[in-house]
Amino acid sequence: MRDRGDSERGSALALVPAALLVLVVLAALAVDSATEYLARRELAAAADAAANDAVTFGLDEATFRETGEFVLDAERADEAVRRALAARASDIVTRAEVDVHADVGAGTVTVTLRSRAHLVFSPAVPGAPNDVAVVARATADVYVGD
Repeated sequence: MRDRGDSERGSALALVPAALLVLVVLAALAVDSATEYLARRELAAAADAAANDAVTFGLDEATFRETGEFVLDAERADEAVRRALAARASDIVTRAEVDVHADVGAGTVTVTLRSRAHLVFSPAVPGAPNDVAVVARATADVYVGD
């Protein structure tokens, strides 16, 4: 067996702080990425629910009773979107800018939500953003079964 001498003694110990720093940075990136992903997912779910509610609740009842045709009422669709989003009163949905486009002729409602997700560790880095933009869009169509 070779005698290593005192020059190599404790060299592994010097690598431990560097390795821990790398692990902490990777964990911080993972947490911030997960925060952004979950915010985007929550916003997408809210947009989907709002678009579906708008197509259902947005039915122009007077036209339906007179002619039997499914026609969207843009005002009722917009009201349905507002109610659906109020029911999902989470932080990311509450801060969202809402854009509702009801195409009465095509029988579609498109809901676009724009919000910002607050990051956890990124603000600790100088020059890094405190939050990230999150956008979700959902479209629902009037479907009349046979």
